[in-house]
Formats: sequence, C-alpha cells, structure tokens
Amino acid sequence: MRIGYLLLHPWKIVSECSSRVKWAWQRVFRGWDDRVVWSIDYYLSENMPSWLEMLRDQKHGIPGSCLPDGCRNAGEAELEMGEVKWDGILDTIIDGFKAAREIEDCRWPVNYAASDERFKKGMALFVEHFFDLWD
Repeated sequence: MRIGYLLLHPWKIVSECSSRVKWAWQRVFRGWDDRVVWSIDYYLSENMPSWLEMLRDQKHGIPGSCLPDGCRNAGEAELEMGEVKWDGILDTIIDGFKAAREIEDCRWPVNYAASDERFKKGMALFVEHFFDLWD
C-alpha cells in the first residue's frame, strides 16, 4: 500500500500492519503467503526466471536427455555439448516466463504475436523438461 494513501487514511495503518505481519508469518512457516494465490500466474512469471537462472548458473549436472543417445559414459566433449544444449533449453524457458510477465504487465511490444510465440515456445519446453528441473 502506498505511503501517501496511508497518510490520508491513517485508520488503515493498523490493518495494513497486521496484514503484513500475518503474511510474514505465513512465509516463515509455510514458505509462501496468501497473496500468492491471488495471482499464481503472476507469482510464477515473476520468480521462475530468477530461479531458473540460478539453476543454469549453479547446476551440478545435466539431464541425460541432453547427452547424445542418453549416453551415461559420456566424455568431456559430449558433456560440454550437453551442457550447452541444456543451457539453451533453460534460456528458452526463462525467456518464455519473461514473455508471460510482459503480457501480464501489459508491456506489450509492438509485435504481440512475437511475445506470445516466445511464451508458447518456453512453456512447451517447460512441460517437456519439467522433471529435469533439478540440481
């Protein structure tokens, strides 16, 4: 809530403070607060890019599907190629969530179809690789 609003409506300060304490309590003990449910799509499109960027930058492995023929005894060259492929997949998923955020925030670029296409491409890879999002 904006400070200017609270200054003009001082009786709202108590309810705003109690709500913020409640939400903080929920985040500590539940890991999320009630406000997430108000717009789950917005929450995910806001947070998924940073989570996925951290996964991409700090990963300790890659899915076998990124290796040639799912090879388990891959050499250095195969592992490097697989890592490049996995990074590309993660980048596309990240871009899809960023496109979703642009659409939700009505920051539509001149070409809305391009943002929608980025979103659909990223979400298709997200679904395809959902169980590969581990570290």
